[in-house]
Amino acid sequence: MRIAFAPIAAALLLAFAPARGAAQDAADCLYNDAHFHIQDFKTDGPRVTDITRMMDRHICRTALMGLSVTVAHDPLIDRDFAPIYYTQTDAQALYYNALQDVLVAHKFLALPEVDRTRFDPLMSAFNLKDAHAAEYIKKMVQLYPAVWTGFGEIHLKKQEFSEKIAGGPPSLYSPSIDAIFDVIGEMGALAVVHCDHDSPGNLALLNDPGARMIFNGKKPKPQYLEAFQAFLKRHPNVTMIWAHFMGNGRGVQPYPEHWQYLDNMLGDPAFRHVYIDLSWGGVIAPHIIDTPEHLKMTADLIRKYPDRFLYGSDQGATADWELVRRSYEAWDPLWKEIGPTLTRQVARDNYLRLFDASRKNMRTWENAHSEKIE
Repeated sequence: MRIAFAPIAAALLLAFAPARGAAQDAADCLYNDAHFHIQDFKTDGPRVTDITRMMDRHICRTALMGLSVTVAHDPLIDRDFAPIYYTQTDAQALYYNALQDVLVAHKFLALPEVDRTRFDPLMSAFNLKDAHAAEYIKKMVQLYPAVWTGFGEIHLKKQEFSEKIAGGPPSLYSPSIDAIFDVIGEMGALAVVHCDHDSPGNLALLNDPGARMIFNGKKPKPQYLEAFQAFLKRHPNVTMIWAHFMGNGRGVQPYPEHWQYLDNMLGDPAFRHVYIDLSWGGVIAPHIIDTPEHLKMTADLIRKYPDRFLYGSDQGATADWELVRRSYEAWDPLWKEIGPTLTRQVARDNYLRLFDASRKNMRTWENAHSEKIE
């Protein structure tokens, strides 16, 4: 009697193999990604199964974000050129589009159950200028129960972005934004927030003799820092993850005092709910760890507040690991400076603590507000 050992062996291997979606051990993945966009500004992106394959052996878990807005093609402004990125038009062509959130939920639900544990879907496509958006959030949570972990990326002030939103930019002083974040706080959820600390080019005026006329001899200060910090204080029940090392960007670089501003904020009990992500590495790292002094100041902040920093790639609409890995490698000098223990805390452990708590709180809120949309 011949026994087919190969099929039996294969079945045994399959039965005892660890699930792909199970938590990976330290040897299998590099980081958790607190800042990843699955779609672009046209709502296009790779299949989530392709992203899952990219993550294998590289990324343990990841936030799953769309984008808060979609870019329109206005032929009266751009004729036959159809922009796909917000910098490619000067029209007020960005608009809040619920399809961004619907697609995030749809793609998450299309995953096998075993893979869903590796993703943390975040909601973002609500109109920050509309106080009714708080009801949008509740309805979206009820429409897609057991999906959302939190919210983000929520854009409050962003260079070449906010002013292109149809109808004008959102305001840090708007009651509608407070209404939205009151609901997020009620849910006990986290929010990845983007707010530039300054207007673009403001810092460069330090070296411009003509700036004496603009500032009346006073030294320029980050234009939005105080206003955004006042907003943060108003919402202590929201775990805020302030993106890009406290609001830096392409045209918004850190002031010499930026590290002190950040130290003061993280040391203030009024901001105990605020965390900082190291994301958009190709754009941000060249201004944060570009000199030995900046590298040391950044590393010293992490040593002082090791539980307050998270890593994020800020890559979008791609399943190309060779592209995504560059965001992590942009911070290589910092990883070397702080050593493997702190690197693991920033790149992996802090994510698990914050995202797990937010996911749990969202499920609790859902169970208490289980009205079906029919």
